[in-house]
Amino acid sequence: MNLVRFAIDRPIAVIAAVLMVVLFGLVALETIPIQLTPDVRKPIITVQTLWPGAAPAEVEREIVNRQEEMLKGVEGLEEVESRSENGRARVTLTFAIGTNMDRALLLVANRLDRVSGYPDEADRPTLRTAGAEDNAIAWFAIQTVEGNSRPVHTYGDFVEEVIQDRVERVEGVSRTDAFGGVQRELHITVLPERMAQFGLTVTEITQKLRAANASVSAGDVEEGKRRYLVRAEGELDTPEAVRAVVLRTASDSATGRIGRVTVGDIAEVSYGYSEPRARIR
Repeated sequence: MNLVRFAIDRPIAVIAAVLMVVLFGLVALETIPIQLTPDVRKPIITVQTLWPGAAPAEVEREIVNRQEEMLKGVEGLEEVESRSENGRARVTLTFAIGTNMDRALLLVANRLDRVSGYPDEADRPTLRTAGAEDNAIAWFAIQTVEGNSRPVHTYGDFVEEVIQDRVERVEGVSRTDAFGGVQRELHITVLPERMAQFGLTVTEITQKLRAANASVSAGDVEEGKRRYLVRAEGELDTPEAVRAVVLRTASDSATGRIGRVTVGDIAEVSYGYSEPRARIR
């Protein structure tokens, strides 16, 4: 039988047959169970390091280059992409499909711990198992209630320490970001007349504060079969601790009395907030 001749002579039958095939195909598409849906996206780990106030060239030289040199030999790594911005470095690591991400995270964290020579002002690197280009599935905005005169950007610490921490515990949440807030910080306002009275300079005050705001390892002590690690904690985290920093010491040979000039003698110390650098609407 000539199939072409049959289709020409009986067009209605041919159309009905085609419609039945399409109908059965749609029914099969909806009813056939899915046995396996493979994830063909390559796993990604993002390393982000903040260095406030640094230029992109400095970020690349002091942070990105050192991290790339240490991370390039991680097992299963296929591609390394870095991005240097004002005050921020981001290194994106792309792994082969099927890579054990728990093991990859551990390897990356161990490699980052071996990177030395970070700038003093740089924060510790943070790891995330999501790419920077991933789209957020939800946004939450924080607003102040009527009658509350406190600026909303000063709630940054509360959002990060309370709200963000609880959201990250929700099952299935891979990544959360907080925008618009500012960090609480200690403000030291130097009084010029008091500084001149004691013959101090801003550079000298800065050096003394930097030396006092440090935690130093003091080695270890062995006692029998036990070994204790000794560490001197000297971080300045309260206004009282900052005011007590000694800037200069002098003694009177006639009376034997010792005089000290502290930060509290030449400056006002109080809690404050950094200036917001961006607005998000």
